[in-house]
Amino acid sequence: MSLRNRIESLPRVKGVSDRLVAVVLGGRFMDELLSGLPVVLMPTIRNIFGLSYTQVSLLGVALSYVGAIFEPMAGLLIDIWKRRWLMVLGAAGIGLATIIMGIAPTFAILLLGFAVYGLASGPLAHTADVVLVEAYPKAPDRIFTRATLLDTFGALLASLLVTMTFLLGLEWRWLMISLGLSSLVYAAIIFTTRFPPRQNEGKADQSGTRRELWSNVKTVLANKRTLFWLLFLFLFAVAEAPITFATIWLREEVGMSQALIGVYKALEMAIGIISLIYLDRWLARKNFRHILLIAGVGVALLYPIWLFAPGIPLRFALSIPLSFLFTVFWPIGRAQSLASAPGYGGTVSAAQSVTALVPLPLLFGFLAEGTSLTSAMLWVTLAAVLAMIVVIWFIPSTRLANRAESH
Repeated sequence: MSLRNRIESLPRVKGVSDRLVAVVLGGRFMDELLSGLPVVLMPTIRNIFGLSYTQVSLLGVALSYVGAIFEPMAGLLIDIWKRRWLMVLGAAGIGLATIIMGIAPTFAILLLGFAVYGLASGPLAHTADVVLVEAYPKAPDRIFTRATLLDTFGALLASLLVTMTFLLGLEWRWLMISLGLSSLVYAAIIFTTRFPPRQNEGKADQSGTRRELWSNVKTVLANKRTLFWLLFLFLFAVAEAPITFATIWLREEVGMSQALIGVYKALEMAIGIISLIYLDRWLARKNFRHILLIAGVGVALLYPIWLFAPGIPLRFALSIPLSFLFTVFWPIGRAQSLASAPGYGGTVSAAQSVTALVPLPLLFGFLAEGTSLTSAMLWVTLAAVLAMIVVIWFIPSTRLANRAESH
């Protein structure tokens, strides 16, 4: 069954065209494609610019912290402003940021590129998430799983393109520049696409924009299910903090070449795609709590084994089940958080963005400098995943939550 048929197999609201769905799906795809490039290229970037672990972490902070400052307001605007314009500005912004990274002659300019990306990524990706989940209100986790499948193709393509660039002896900077330009073309496509009215269209005209924003925030913060999912997503962000350093660790501690690292990341993405295909079917039979508990326990058991496994082949083998399980956290958590407050998805995104004010990459970099990269990766990941298991245990199933809300 084709991806288009799989998406059309779920009922969506009236007024949502095939073109809109395709354009919205492209938001996360483009974001994953462009954001994946510097992650895979980080060992080469570190070598060229002579970066310390702390400087590498500063790049991550520039990406996440700038986003944390501006994304809350961008998220709030999703519920009251023109969503087409938010996506246009976001797509153009990440394209410009990638071009800046590609031409950067110094660390300062490189840092600027990461900061611009952090500014633009939220309006594109978060708006796309909200539009998609609102288009499929009866199955938000399943449509978001299918959307994440397409996103993962973007991340996989980034790894493959980096690998091919180095195998062919081409210049990595031109790869960044050309893909940055492609995002500018995508922004033009968004501009020519018709978006349906928001669920609360016209509300700001009656109550005033400022009052509406504050009302939306209070509604979301009073929603216990939303708060559970926001905590889950924050813990997931903690578990992801070591990812920026993982490619460095594979090169310096394991001894992989840049080309082999590209192959490794491509394998992770391929397993992620298989996981998402299976997750879509899994969600049709089991509730999210059952699935997340299995994934959490599996990751907690496998990650230390993967970290201390001898040799490269065994680490490749262990990455298969580890990547398969780790993949399920994001699509379920993100979709359920947005669906937990219908009509307030942008405000939920804003609340999630506020948690990014915690400089997790920088804190992880300090920890790695003070102990060792291996120790930091082990304890941060384990602590976060175990905490996620606890949160999952107390999140009620969808049926029970709906029953509680009806009383």
